[in-house]
Amino acid sequence: MPAFLASFFELASSHYWLVTANFILSVLLGLWIIRYRRLYLSAREDQNNTDELIENLSEGIYRSLPNGAQIKANKALVRLNGYSTEREMLAAVRNIAKEWYVEPGRRAEFKFLLETQGQVVDFISEIYRHKTRERIWITESARVVRDKHTGRTLYYEGSVREITETVKRLKLEEQFSKLMREVPGALVQFEQTPDLRSTTVTYLSPGFERITGIPMQEMYENPAIFLKGVPVDEQEQYTSALSWVDGVPKPYDIEHRFQHRDGTDRWLRVSATPEICNGVVIWHGYMSDVTLRKNNEIAVQRLAYFDTLTGLPNRRAFLDRMACTVGRCSERRDRAALLFIDLDNFKSLNDTQGHDVGDQYLVQVARRLTAAVGESDLVARIGGDEFVVVLEGIGVSDASAARQAITVGNRVIAAMRESFRLGDVSHRASASIGVVVFDGESAAPDEILKRADIAMYEAKSAGRDSLALYDPVSMSRESERYQLLADLRDAIASPGEQFELHYQPQMDGAGCVVAAEALIRWNHPVQGMIYPDRFIPLVEQFGLIGDLGAMVLKRGVERLAHWRADPALSQLRLAVNLSVQCFQSDDLVPRLAKLLSDYRVDGAKLTIEVTEHVMARDQKVIAGRMEELKQLGVRLSLDDFGTGYSSLTYLKKLPFDEVKIDGSFVADIETAENDRVLVKTILAMARTLDLAVVAEHVETFRQEAFLRAHGCDCFQGWLYSKALPAESFAAFVRALAPQRAIAEIA
Repeated sequence: MPAFLASFFELASSHYWLVTANFILSVLLGLWIIRYRRLYLSAREDQNNTDELIENLSEGIYRSLPNGAQIKANKALVRLNGYSTEREMLAAVRNIAKEWYVEPGRRAEFKFLLETQGQVVDFISEIYRHKTRERIWITESARVVRDKHTGRTLYYEGSVREITETVKRLKLEEQFSKLMREVPGALVQFEQTPDLRSTTVTYLSPGFERITGIPMQEMYENPAIFLKGVPVDEQEQYTSALSWVDGVPKPYDIEHRFQHRDGTDRWLRVSATPEICNGVVIWHGYMSDVTLRKNNEIAVQRLAYFDTLTGLPNRRAFLDRMACTVGRCSERRDRAALLFIDLDNFKSLNDTQGHDVGDQYLVQVARRLTAAVGESDLVARIGGDEFVVVLEGIGVSDASAARQAITVGNRVIAAMRESFRLGDVSHRASASIGVVVFDGESAAPDEILKRADIAMYEAKSAGRDSLALYDPVSMSRESERYQLLADLRDAIASPGEQFELHYQPQMDGAGCVVAAEALIRWNHPVQGMIYPDRFIPLVEQFGLIGDLGAMVLKRGVERLAHWRADPALSQLRLAVNLSVQCFQSDDLVPRLAKLLSDYRVDGAKLTIEVTEHVMARDQKVIAGRMEELKQLGVRLSLDDFGTGYSSLTYLKKLPFDEVKIDGSFVADIETAENDRVLVKTILAMARTLDLAVVAEHVETFRQEAFLRAHGCDCFQGWLYSKALPAESFAAFVRALAPQRAIAEIA
């Protein structure tokens, strides 16, 4: 073959393979381009899906530069900062370090952690909602994105979640926990099945362990452990309190004794409200330690109801017991008896041997009397050397009861005849006893006591060291009493002629007259001046007190109007005592309102004194009446404070302005420590309750000094003046006016 043909074929062959190679390469390139496009589109779709996911997350996602500029934010972060769009937010944010964090240095801490650790997780900060400047709490997590080649920080990216409500809740929980640790009482919650067989404690605040001494875990594991600290005789309170009434549980509020784990005796108050849920009762309760208050109440009650020397019940306790005894006699239709015991020649023993020996004698008498009667019989000391014994259930007829009473009386006489050993003194004594048998229908307790007193004087008249039985036929005093009642009816029918008001001054600490108490006097046409202690019991017993009270109230308002016209008297207040019947009258408030209006008297000038006996009748009606009086501006005073068991309760519940310390306590504050303690307690309680205090029956400068030293506001008694007629009272006030002016100048 020629050489040129061989060259041609060689050239043609190489060109063919070149074309073929180019073709194959073109095909491969096309296939690669198609695959790459598919990968690109898939990656782009994945990126779009990722962007959409990030955009719709509930947490805020961001990207920011190290200098604080924000370059990316999802919808959640935009909303968190108070904006509508990402563009609006990115345009507004300049430097998140300065614009976002409440604490200026907080961003620097966050940035330091990022740079040193590469990431931060759950970094909690208080920030401003950027647009509104509202302060919120967030938790933030982020990482650093660096250049792979140079390691230079490119940007930060992270997430933000608002935790404001969580922080608030944690703060509330912290505050609640602190409150529960420091509150003096304890919150208690427990569940109980209706049959009371299963109890589960669900919550105890820390105060429970402090109050009871029982570890909370022990109480959770064994709720019955609490009752072991409650006296057996008081555990029934819980059973009755937790019982259902008419098919539903009722709220309860009880007080009981409790022995703390440290061995001390406490008083607890426990109150709880029930909630029925899924067939069980959930009790929400509160427990508090009321030991101090209860001990004070018990001390006040003991001072008021027990004789401090002998430990026997006193006159007040005796009258309460007598009232109960009379009621029981009426219910059972049987008889009881009262023995009035007066010690013969006691004054002679006291005068010759001294009060210490006399006191020893009285203590031993109390012991012998208690030993001479039955366990259910009452022995009380009602005066210096006067004792009484109440015998119940001693027969169904007067004759059988009298025999039983005389038998006990003779035992007492025999016990009193035995020699008393009083230190170095041997004393032989005796007693005179008056006996009254009563049935609960014929006489009230006061009247029974009077009859026993009369019978005792008959025994003394018969030569002492003996006993006398009350005989109503021979009692001339009863006819005298009825004659006095008839005279009273006539006098009340024409009150302007025989009744008048006298005024006893009430002095302040500077020795100035600031008020007066109106005291009624009866100018009897035959017997002369009669004081209230003699005729008021008759007036009350026979239903005449309403008319007399209305007259006193009218006279009192008239006197205030008269004082208003006198510069020396215009600032004085007047106190008037109203009876139970007056308070129960529906026209009391309208009548008084009309009097104040007619005489143009400021209600604040009038003080109405109320005794506990008034409030004991119908507390709801009396409380309402007192509120109506307060609306007239009238002041209210609790009279004879300390003589009644419920006085503290009334002070807490009713709108009193002042209390009057009973004169029986004032009389003995110079010599009796118990009375001094009681008076100081009353004054302290009055200060706590923001009440004024008036002490009555002040008769010595030492009494005044003691009362003044312990915060008494006003003083009333014979140390300053007896109750005076209107003109004499006015002269008394005017006589003190120059002294007051000098005191004010000084």
